[in-house]
Amino acid sequence: MKLLVLGAFCAMLIIGMSARRSRRRFSDSGATFRCRLRLRGYRSAIWPALGRHWSRPMWALWDGDILVVRRGPGLARTIPLRTRTPVDGVRSPLLDAPRRCGRRPIGVVLRIWDGSSIEVAASTEDRVAVVGPYMAAAMNDLPQAPVPRRPI
Repeated sequence: MKLLVLGAFCAMLIIGMSARRSRRRFSDSGATFRCRLRLRGYRSAIWPALGRHWSRPMWALWDGDILVVRRGPGLARTIPLRTRTPVDGVRSPLLDAPRRCGRRPIGVVLRIWDGSSIEVAASTEDRVAVVGPYMAAAMNDLPQAPVPRRPI
């Protein structure tokens, strides 16, 4: 009996160490950010388990126009989401803001290549990392350019 408990403890320790190493390797691989995701519209063929409620906190990073999301608390999997341009740019989800994304989280609705829409929410500090290759979407509150004078 003691040998069985000791074996189970060792197995849990090894799994925990490998999960931590996997998490650290993913976060060290690029400009990662902590985010929460949810489905907007109809179900995605790429990620059918994603629902309309906010997911648990996950890590993500951009690889070109592909958002790579690391999911799973232990031995994690990554899900590559090939995206198109953001639907509405960067917005502040005031009424349905996810928890654990800072005081004023931001949200970006991305269209995935299969036609579904996924909303990504993160803290305001990660604004540039969240939009990734769609930098113009993060700059929606810039002042307008001056209007040229008309010739007289």
